[in-house]
Amino acid sequence: MNVALQPQLPHRARRLPGCELAGYETLFEELSYWIDADQITGEIPAGLEGTLFYNGPGRNRIGEQQYGHWFDGDGMISAVTITGGRVHYKNRYVRTPKYIDETAAQKILYRGVGTQIPGGPLKNMFRAPGNAANTNVILHGGRLLALWEGGKPWELDPATLQTVGEYTYNGGLSTLQPFSAHPRVDPHSGELYNFGVFGVPKPKLHLYKVGPDGAMVANTSQYVGDYSMCHDFAITDRYAIFILCPAFMRSPFKFLLGLRSVFEAIEYDASRNTKVLVVELATARIVREFQFDCFFGFHLGNARQQGDELSIDALCLDTMDVMGGLSDVFMERGDDFQFLADGARFYRLSLNLATGASRKSPVEGALAGEFPAWNSQHTGRDNRYTWLATIVENGTPYSFNAFQKVDHRTGELKLHDFGEGRFTAEPNFIPRAGGAAEDDGYLVSIVYNHTRKKSEIVIVDAADMQRELAVVPLTHHVPFGFHGNFYEQTFV
Repeated sequence: MNVALQPQLPHRARRLPGCELAGYETLFEELSYWIDADQITGEIPAGLEGTLFYNGPGRNRIGEQQYGHWFDGDGMISAVTITGGRVHYKNRYVRTPKYIDETAAQKILYRGVGTQIPGGPLKNMFRAPGNAANTNVILHGGRLLALWEGGKPWELDPATLQTVGEYTYNGGLSTLQPFSAHPRVDPHSGELYNFGVFGVPKPKLHLYKVGPDGAMVANTSQYVGDYSMCHDFAITDRYAIFILCPAFMRSPFKFLLGLRSVFEAIEYDASRNTKVLVVELATARIVREFQFDCFFGFHLGNARQQGDELSIDALCLDTMDVMGGLSDVFMERGDDFQFLADGARFYRLSLNLATGASRKSPVEGALAGEFPAWNSQHTGRDNRYTWLATIVENGTPYSFNAFQKVDHRTGELKLHDFGEGRFTAEPNFIPRAGGAAEDDGYLVSIVYNHTRKKSEIVIVDAADMQRELAVVPLTHHVPFGFHGNFYEQTFV
């Protein structure tokens, strides 16, 4: 790490333990309202127009029953529209069968990643997890889709957020083909690539290509061994890169017979290598496989290629313990919670297609973090900057409370600390209209403010990372969620 470029990190004594817990509480109301300019602190940057669609588990309990894992809450889409210096907010739950049936019964009726139906194995036997549609939301080919990696997308009306129904790309997705929550769009062709991992008795990697008009043009499948855990991937202009962590459902019987949830049935084998596959986009052919000492990770950054050399940025952990920790987010955390020491570290994996050589190097300057973001015009090409959420010791380090900006060229790190009791979602980078520099733009995020017990839409200067250009107060909280995307279109 370039110490001279490392900022002074906040380190204030911990106080207000558990102050983030209200950020996980269910938002029962479905709302639609304007926030006028006179209510905004600062002002919306001139020329900033568009809609941030954001997805997450808005309902983490039903009736008197708590879901067994944060990943199992029902998907709630928020739409934050910025236009004419004003902001409009609306939200709506995705009307999946899980949401509809459990709403009517006011109890858990579906299994999840870490949730079992109360009543023992007979209640869970041979039941697949319900699609929560709670992980990401994308607008592509004119369709707004809520994504959950274990199943099909769910289509929504982008103007009203009303549910249209399960979407299969006009039959392009077969019955048992899931559609991951982390598609990638080539910024030059407009083509969307995505994948799913599912198969019996051994998992298959399904790779999809969708044209800019929203029509599926390719769907291929191939076995990848017994690796069953793959949450994210990356693309260059020629290749898709998959990191397969050594997490296996070695025997599905405990899950099928209702004895274990999905999470409980997956075993992490630290004695096995983590496998990296390079797949040619044009043919879906695996062109090279690389082996690394064992690591686990959810999210990948960008990838790029120069000659035979590929590189991909990834957030890496030594164990899969984070999955268990994410089931405990509804409980107060102790003073032993040390994210900067124990959180996911940012690495760059270098892969040589000609020689098979590989290496894994820490990204200079980066802190532990999650939810990597970059200028999407550089997807699959070299990018100088990556923004990530992190947790600093600012008095209330119980959830993401800061953004970091990593300069891959110099190793410089810039930090935006949201301050005590303010907890952020992922960063979304929006380029400034007419801007030339890669970092000339804004970070937009939804921030929960413990003092107000409500959320805010916050716009940060992405270049200097110091200024909050606008803080837009909402009349309620937005439950902590996962992923979203900003688009230039407006729908109000």
